[in-house]
Amino acid sequence: MNFKPVFHVIAWLLGVVGLLMGVCGLVSFLHGESARVWSALGYSAAGTVGAAVLLWLPTRNEQELSRRDGLGVVAFGWLLAGLAGSAPFLLSGVITSPVAALFETVSGMTTTGASVIPVLENVPKGLLLWRSMSQLIGGMGVLILVVAILPFAGAGGMQLYRAEMPGPSKDRIEPRVASTAKMLWGVYLLLIVALIILLRLGGVTWFDAVCHAFTTMATGGFSTRTASVGAFQSVYVETVLIVFMLLAGINFALHYRLLRGEFSAWWRDAEMRFFLAVFIVATLAGTIGLHQARAASGLEWSGALRQVGFTCASLMTTTGFATADYDQWPALLKTMLVLLMLMGGCAGSTAGGLKAGRVHVMVKSIFREIRLFMQPQAVIPVRLGRKSLDDELLLAIVSFIALFGVVTLAGVLAMIPFTADIETAATSAITCMANAGPGFAAVGPACNYASVPEAGQAILIALMLIGRLELYTVLAVFMPAFWRK
Repeated sequence: MNFKPVFHVIAWLLGVVGLLMGVCGLVSFLHGESARVWSALGYSAAGTVGAAVLLWLPTRNEQELSRRDGLGVVAFGWLLAGLAGSAPFLLSGVITSPVAALFETVSGMTTTGASVIPVLENVPKGLLLWRSMSQLIGGMGVLILVVAILPFAGAGGMQLYRAEMPGPSKDRIEPRVASTAKMLWGVYLLLIVALIILLRLGGVTWFDAVCHAFTTMATGGFSTRTASVGAFQSVYVETVLIVFMLLAGINFALHYRLLRGEFSAWWRDAEMRFFLAVFIVATLAGTIGLHQARAASGLEWSGALRQVGFTCASLMTTTGFATADYDQWPALLKTMLVLLMLMGGCAGSTAGGLKAGRVHVMVKSIFREIRLFMQPQAVIPVRLGRKSLDDELLLAIVSFIALFGVVTLAGVLAMIPFTADIETAATSAITCMANAGPGFAAVGPACNYASVPEAGQAILIALMLIGRLELYTVLAVFMPAFWRK
């Protein structure tokens, strides 16, 4: 790894983070909040920008980033951004534990949405905005923004783009990678603005609309209310959020092509069709199951559909908003929700998880192996849409899924000593690895992660970073070859 070009880009990243903290500090000041709150944001912003300048000056160079350098920027950049972003929580006194403050910030920047703050209504607006802002920059990726705005994006920008973008598909939608990054962020911001307007039309305050739009399109799930979206008690708001959560879970390149007039782009994409099919089937099956379980208590079909539809959209896009305490649902439905979290959204979206494309290919590969068992001489290709996948790509996908499972299992085992029961241990590790947020039992939608001891929170921080950066980026740092020049 070449340290100068790596930390030069990280300096720019920290500069962006510091400026956004400064914006939140200004909002806090204009809302008349206490000096401790806006000064905490202001001092953190100044310190982060100052550190960025001190790091930028000695690392100026014209060296192009290699693939290893791109991995280094992403791995160390996210960690340093998390450390910087945790300062306002500590200085304001909203969170007193450094580990818990880092947990909250990393949860925001990885768009996990797991929180250690018990009552959000007591948190000042400046810090609520910073929580949402951390998910805004984490969703599409602040490094993709850096690629879009910096003049050296053409020199090594593709390495950052490939290391940062989630999912197996990282194709450019414009000839230059900087143009691609600008288009992705343009679509991202356009959808955010549209969502803010629609939420405001539904009676949501401007502040709540902005915060929820940031965290919806980032599939992050941080809310301004302790009861999450359920606090609004609005079918309109829930319906709008379902639509936009699903949009956020679809490859943003498809949205761009649709805006350019390629109206069949969505339906031609096999991964998107599979993603929506899973959502529809899960919603219908879950509605039937919940209605049967709760019919005696007076739950109507419309109420069951409303609860299940929102919950399925929220968890399969790894957003993590809640309108119902799904921890009280039947065990079979809870198992279905865990599987939806693990699958996640589409490649090139802001959602976490394994990605629908990988799961789709894995399912097709299993059926192919069953057919080959019966017909050993047959030639049966695995297709994704009209594209036939070669065995090398199939092996890469299966290997990724296997590694994802091994790391998740290791996380579950590591969490057992720090939790009261196996359900809490398992779902806390799974949801952090999938960047989905709430789990079940002590970390369910009606609870939070404050009860997890600091050692457990540290493990979950690592899982959030590994999940957001899709395993290889983080694990590569521990390989000796990564450090060789």
